[in-house]
Amino acid sequence: MNRSTIGGRTLLTGILAMVGMVMVFPIAWMLSASFKYESDVFKMPIEWIPKNFNPSNYATAVNDFPFVNWYANTALVTIYIVILVLTVSTISGYAFAKLEFKGRDVIFLIFIATMMIPVEVRIIPQFMIFKSMGLIDNVLSVALPWMFNAFSIFLMRQFFTSIPNDLIEAARIDGCNEYMTFCRIVLPLAKSQISALFILAFTWGWNEYFSALIYINDTYKQVLSVGIASFKGEYSGNFAVQMAGATLALIPIIVVYLFAQKRFIEGVAMSGVKG
Repeated sequence: MNRSTIGGRTLLTGILAMVGMVMVFPIAWMLSASFKYESDVFKMPIEWIPKNFNPSNYATAVNDFPFVNWYANTALVTIYIVILVLTVSTISGYAFAKLEFKGRDVIFLIFIATMMIPVEVRIIPQFMIFKSMGLIDNVLSVALPWMFNAFSIFLMRQFFTSIPNDLIEAARIDGCNEYMTFCRIVLPLAKSQISALFILAFTWGWNEYFSALIYINDTYKQVLSVGIASFKGEYSGNFAVQMAGATLALIPIIVVYLFAQKRFIEGVAMSGVKG
């Protein structure tokens, strides 16, 4: 390895380290602020390790608000979204990649074009539909819009197009119908992509805010993102309590990502191999 290569890698490592520090900074500040008194939160220079340690912020967040209800509601919404996204996206992605039917490519392009439509444009008709179905103040109203997610279907379709058609044909010659081919041949090859999509869907569900704000009015049926935002009104901008609640809300996402990060990276990389 010559000096120019070593120098280039050193420079790249330094740049990535600085970018990583910038991204970790808000999380580190949040964690530090969650153990401070309100008067110390914005003290400069920043006290990363608080001199006046105040763990009562966590007790305030959990005991003075229906935090447990919000956690349970968020978990339920996330489970629904993960199931809907994985089921619909894998089946639709396979259909758009490997099944021949009239207008397939046109339908796919139209479907992908929906990614350009802002959520705010769809929110009123969706609200009217959910109201007529009696789903207002129901976590299903937050999860159902994710059922036909264009990005996740595109992600799975990109991977399925990389699977050789000869493999699919061989399975059909051996007597497999489309269902058996999909379940026994295609899905086992897509473990990394499904893991990546699982993490994305989990993150979408756990961080869902806008739909919950519109469709859920009952405080006890609310989700974490909207519930934590209500801390500010109740406590006149008590950022220490907000940071405590945000820290508790962040734990599941970190745990899921740490356990599945390898497959997540593999899945995202392999899904973009073939366009």
